[in-house]
Amino acid sequence: MSFVWSDGRLHQHETVPLSPRNRGLTLGDGLFETILAVNRVALWRDEHLARMKHSAAVLGIPFPQDEIGAAVDALLAAGGENAHVLRLTLTRGATARGLAGESKAPVVLATLDPFDTRLVGQPATLVTSAVRRSAGSIAATHKTLSYADNIAAAREAAAAGADDALMLNSAGNVACTSIANVFAVRGRHLLTPARDQAILPGVMRGVLLLHAQALGLTPEETVLTPEQLTDADAVFITNSLRFLRPVSRLDGNAIATAVSDTILDHLCGLAAGLCQRDFRA
Repeated sequence: MSFVWSDGRLHQHETVPLSPRNRGLTLGDGLFETILAVNRVALWRDEHLARMKHSAAVLGIPFPQDEIGAAVDALLAAGGENAHVLRLTLTRGATARGLAGESKAPVVLATLDPFDTRLVGQPATLVTSAVRRSAGSIAATHKTLSYADNIAAAREAAAAGADDALMLNSAGNVACTSIANVFAVRGRHLLTPARDQAILPGVMRGVLLLHAQALGLTPEETVLTPEQLTDADAVFITNSLRFLRPVSRLDGNAIATAVSDTILDHLCGLAAGLCQRDFRA
């Protein structure tokens, strides 16, 4: 069953009131977080909320921490023990006309929907998108509602029969995919594009970088070229729902997948320690 939080309370239906002047709707003026919830636990909850709070400060949107916490708690209690996708949306709300409008009444909208954990760890095929990312763009480096570039890249990949799109930055180096961070393993080195490469720093990316040495890998946030992906020992992508997906093909070329399973097992073990359950079982 799906649940919705709106106007400070829980709903069991899909239709909720929304002002036609809500800037999240009219301008994409807001933020969102997508969290995997298992056994009534939002995995890495603090990290997700800290990222949203930081981004809200950058955008100048008030962060209603108590209401967001109440929304998360209510949805987790309603959802039960199975796996769910918890989506938090924060908008500036309604303001007077003008792009620089201020609001003292931000709007929180949250949803909880069932999630099929069989999707975790499934291999992915990528094609390189024509859409480029700019390191100077707030929309590229924060999880804003302005997702037009990601949507265009994802549709481009789908049209080509691929699972996701590899997005490069304006310098032609690897940034991310439309929904995930990119990693390459070369020897004992775990490489991923640095924060100045027009990436959104994902929560799962941060978890893996923190635990890389426990896996015998040396983490390096660096400049990563497309050519480095083709001859890596493994390439994989990470996000908070799928955890890790080995990249099996890039632009039609086969990619190695060594050590991907070992890293995925480690991440799932960390999650089990948080929610007291192996959701893959």
